[in-house]
Amino acid sequence: MFSSLSRVVSIRLRLLVSALAALLLAGGLWRGIHRSSPPPPLVRPGTGIILDSQVRDYLNGLIAEAERHPSDPDRRKDLGLAYAANGLWSEARETFLGLKFMVPSQPLAPMYAAVALQEMSDEAGAWREFVQVTSNHPAFAPGWYRVGEAALRRGDQPMAEQAFERLMVLAPREWRGPAGLGELRLRQGRPEEAQSLLERAIQIDFSAKPAHYLLGQVHRTLGRTNEAELALDLGSAENRLPMADEWSEEAPRHMRLLPDQLAQADELSQRGQPEQSVQLLRRALRFHGEKPELLNGLAIALNRAGQSQEALECIHRALLKDPKSVAARVTRALVYARLGQWDAGRADAEEALRLAPCLTQAHLAMAELWLGQDQDRKAVSALEDALHCDPKNADIHVEIGDILWHNLGEKGSAMNHYQAALAIHPALARAWSSLGQVQWETGDFSAARQTLHQLIRIAPQGRERAELEASMKSQ
Repeated sequence: MFSSLSRVVSIRLRLLVSALAALLLAGGLWRGIHRSSPPPPLVRPGTGIILDSQVRDYLNGLIAEAERHPSDPDRRKDLGLAYAANGLWSEARETFLGLKFMVPSQPLAPMYAAVALQEMSDEAGAWREFVQVTSNHPAFAPGWYRVGEAALRRGDQPMAEQAFERLMVLAPREWRGPAGLGELRLRQGRPEEAQSLLERAIQIDFSAKPAHYLLGQVHRTLGRTNEAELALDLGSAENRLPMADEWSEEAPRHMRLLPDQLAQADELSQRGQPEQSVQLLRRALRFHGEKPELLNGLAIALNRAGQSQEALECIHRALLKDPKSVAARVTRALVYARLGQWDAGRADAEEALRLAPCLTQAHLAMAELWLGQDQDRKAVSALEDALHCDPKNADIHVEIGDILWHNLGEKGSAMNHYQAALAIHPALARAWSSLGQVQWETGDFSAARQTLHQLIRIAPQGRERAELEASMKSQ
């Protein structure tokens, strides 16, 4: 339900921290600190800024820690990250400029200060500072990445070429070097060179969506329609995450704005870490009280963590606060499904559909309730209703296909849905795997082998490939 918001926050989160690089040796993290000079004054939130209560409490704790240890750059770093993670970019910049004074021998603080300028819409100032960072620290790979990306946006092709070539030397296992140079070659009208570079980037990291997307553009330029369609579907023009560093994992623990925490919690639970999601939202509850959106998020996390009875109590409170909340109705329907309270769950799903007749999630909840009662035909009907509301959702086709195949034994109809899913989403590995298994079961061995070949192109290390290969070996 929150997957779109989760993806946006996840991207923004990495943008916040990507400017910092892991260049410092263990045990000597801040060797360049000025011992003789007094530390710069601490930066506090600007006057007149209205802070979220949890953000204010967290920042006050970090400021107090920095006051107790005024010469400790780690405390300053934590405070700067906290300002950035909660959108206080002016304060973040001043903090990292102070840290630059304290530790002039490393590039992390000036890089992050330049990122803050970008977030404050000063692209020209950020550009100058990125270039200065690489001038002062020529072996700093993330700095060259930043220069390369900024140069592409500015149309400075010579500087972009220099930056990405330097990045490839400094970080040969970093896909962004050849991908950046490949994008430059594509812009220069040299698609064959671009193809070679982008294929190299994908060999380094098959999950690099921007590289796949750029390769799709190359294929399209060269007239290779089928290859272009697949590569573009594997890729993304939006997921341009900067280079990671040792501080990247620290940033999530500094996020205290409620929308960010809700998205972060949803991502954690979807990644199979619902207990951490519950812990994060319980902490937020102390500051944000009985806000319906927080109670709904906590109920989702509790249900995924197997604590459905507590989830039910939580979502009851959310609906008392906001009886017309469609999201809470859907959540409670899913909680009831987990508890086996089918009639109550259907009542909530029906009420959600009365309030929002074409809400895909409500139809999916209804399908879940019917499946729990072994009412497979009714589940398929509910999924078809969901598909009517969201006709470009390939995953719904796969869900219908799985029920038709596994539960109803209708393999031909199942294959039709898998093929429909692939017409929408050509790189959907789950659909290819299921299609190949049904092809093998029905004796169409040649088609199954072709499907496996395609699946290897899409998800060479994925569990979907392993499942299809196992199915083909066992029969």
